Amino acid sequence: MADTIQEIRKKKAIQNVLSPVIAILGGLILGAIIMLAVGTNPIYAYAQMFGKSFFTPYYLAQTLVRSAPIMLAGVAAAVAWRAGYINLGMQGQMCVGGLCATLVALYFPVKTPLTTILCFIVGMAAGAIWALIPTFFDYKFNASLIITTLMLNYATNYITDYFVAYPIKDTAGDGMALQSPQIAEAMRFFRFSKKNAMNVSVFLAIAMVILVYFILKKTRFGYESKITGLNRNFASYGGIKSSKMMFMTMAFSGALCGFAACIEIFGARYRYVNAMFSSTSYAWTGLMAMLIAKYNPILTLVYSIFLAGLSIGGQALQRTVGLPMQISDIIQCCITLFVSVKIIIDFKHKQTPERLSAKGGKA
Repeated sequence: MADTIQEIRKKKAIQNVLSPVIAILGGLILGAIIMLAVGTNPIYAYAQMFGKSFFTPYYLAQTLVRSAPIMLAGVAAAVAWRAGYINLGMQGQMCVGGLCATLVALYFPVKTPLTTILCFIVGMAAGAIWALIPTFFDYKFNASLIITTLMLNYATNYITDYFVAYPIKDTAGDGMALQSPQIAEAMRFFRFSKKNAMNVSVFLAIAMVILVYFILKKTRFGYESKITGLNRNFASYGGIKSSKMMFMTMAFSGALCGFAACIEIFGARYRYVNAMFSSTSYAWTGLMAMLIAKYNPILTLVYSIFLAGLSIGGQALQRTVGLPMQISDIIQCCITLFVSVKIIIDFKHKQTPERLSAKGGKA
């Protein structure tokens, strides 16, 4: 019996490693086919892409800085998804969290590093509260959490963009730019070099991912959220209140989105910019990383850096080879497509025994 369990675990571990590797290779192969179709040597193009984004100091710094909000958005999605609650509102929660943190940074009278901590608290609280709005609709009116979180993104984009277009618009510089004034220099994260964007935010993001991994693996909340995601009826039978778990996981997910927005603002942008979270696709790239990693926070971190490297490498590819930077988006989408197919196949296999038992064992 013990040998059988070990074999099952070993087989599952191999599948967990092979599935994302095959998906990534599939995406790269399709990208290579497109490159060949337009007359570009894919080996040379990939050497330029990955050589720049991971082995050139300037571009490596850009990759790591870009990966920070991506990995946090991915982990935020993982927290909710593993508990069975599909949160697609990470983008909106990042917008609200980032805007609220910026407002505190601009209008709080004291400008010190301690104020930055206050801004982070406000940003995380705003992200959590924003995530609880669709959660309440689900609980009270049985509205689909998937639809409400997704649709709220669009409303949030317009609401937050209004603020940088009118009330807090920066008119000191380029009057055409829709952005807030810069936050005080004393509140910005330490930047290691003037030659690149590398700053403390990368290490804060990694530390937060490790903390979330510990919470999910070693705490009662992590265990109960996992059981709820595996079987909500069994969880309720065991004394876990699904409604309470839904509010807790969604608030936690929203707070992580607020944290992601804050590290982008205080580490890279130093202001709130119009469409800064919708145009960059941090939330959706994080969702891709989470799906590839199968809800594992540490693997989400790794794949976030990889996907960020693809994006930065795509920009470098446009300058050095002449290929459009959208080639990296095509590769990312292909990888996500292959991963999604595997998820659907696994879901159907999981549902088959339940359907057979419901029909009395008849096919």
